[in-house]
Amino acid sequence: MTTATTDVSIEHLVLDLVDAKTEENKANKRRVEIEEKIIALLGKREEGSQTHELANGVKVTITGKISYKADMSMLVQLAAALPENMRPIKIEPKLDETGCKYLRNNEPDAWRVIAPAITTKAAKASVEVKV
Repeated sequence: MTTATTDVSIEHLVLDLVDAKTEENKANKRRVEIEEKIIALLGKREEGSQTHELANGVKVTITGKISYKADMSMLVQLAAALPENMRPIKIEPKLDETGCKYLRNNEPDAWRVIAPAITTKAAKASVEVKV
């Protein structure tokens, strides 16, 4: 563990972090409320975007979106009745990070076999404060 070499104490920094997160949450809530008011005034498409040019020359684009979620085992069964080119199903290989961590930490010989295909880098560390 490192200690701060400046006049700022860790306690002060943690309080600053808590304050900053509170301000960030308030700003985010305010932004969402304003967006909802703009959408209420200008409307939105169910799906797709629409641009509105305001009297002051500012352009506002509102994009409606629909998210899709499926019971995949049921979808696979039902889609089997459709022609193959009409089945809305993708099967994509995806890296199993948990499996990679296991191999890297517990099976070094197996890890060496696949390591040339995998790039690792440090991710942003997180800080959680409980008050």
